[in-house]
Amino acid sequence: MRSKWWSAVALLVATALLVFVWWSRPQRVERTALLMDTPVRVVVYASRGRAEEAADRALELVARLNALWSPGRTDSDVARVNAAAGAAPVSVAPETLELASLALQVARESGGAFDPTIGPLAAAWGFGEGGRVPDDAARTAARALVNWRDLKVDEGAGTLFLARPGMQVDFGAVAKGYAARLVREQLEADGVQAALVQLGGSIALYGDKPGGGPWQIAVQHPRNPQGYLATLSLQGGFVDTAGDYQRYFEQDGVRYHHILNPATGFPATGMASVTVVAPRGEWADAYATAAFVLGMEEGYRFLVDHGVEGLLVSDSGEVRMTPGMAALAEVTPGDWPE
Repeated sequence: MRSKWWSAVALLVATALLVFVWWSRPQRVERTALLMDTPVRVVVYASRGRAEEAADRALELVARLNALWSPGRTDSDVARVNAAAGAAPVSVAPETLELASLALQVARESGGAFDPTIGPLAAAWGFGEGGRVPDDAARTAARALVNWRDLKVDEGAGTLFLARPGMQVDFGAVAKGYAARLVREQLEADGVQAALVQLGGSIALYGDKPGGGPWQIAVQHPRNPQGYLATLSLQGGFVDTAGDYQRYFEQDGVRYHHILNPATGFPATGMASVTVVAPRGEWADAYATAAFVLGMEEGYRFLVDHGVEGLLVSDSGEVRMTPGMAALAEVTPGDWPE
């Protein structure tokens, strides 16, 4: 009788142990959505009962930020600031205020190669409507309204102000990276063990990759939609790519992409893509655009001077990497079309 009793106890203990191991093993939960005008993907590894809630909260945060920054929503912070250009400061959410401050910081650092007031030029080129080449008069008029110095941030009052009528803020080249950082910080606070957050070309990594080894991030080949230019091996941080293949149109045999040079009013020339690895999402996002506009030589120096890693690809297929990126990237450029 005693042996049967101990056998039953042993069985119960073993079953409880198996249940504990199963319950404590990280659960993988993935959520996808279309927000901020781009595909959004959140992959969370956390204990059972926590993973799904954390993933849902991550998407809710992206949706809230999208409501603040979408220029197509008349009630968004961005739309209200643009509507009041030249008239009055506008009270905005703390996240919008910080986003504007970060954007202006990069504008100063890059000498205006990155400019958060690029909105009038982007509208003139009509990338949100399929794209068009503006005539000289329209381009010149739009370019005259682009000047980051005329975006005023009043942190004490919590307001943004565009100094001249017709100006428009466009945070598209920094908002996704900043949002990726905010989502990553929330997931960390929620106690997840690891996570991958992707908003279009902006990627945030948190924690040790389940199964061991570094996270593997593929960088798309700028001239081969089905191929990869490089694979990055990362322990964490943020990755962002600015590429001339992400949004473009062709007219009369000429390819026009969406990364505009504020100094000329035309799409920036000389580059095909810039990928940046940085400790903050907004830096990865905005620095990639700034380096793209600056070009191979100046862009390379800009990234090195600001302590981030970069993989720069010219429109002729030349590849250049910062010293730190060379240790992270395995590059397979393949054939480059003439």
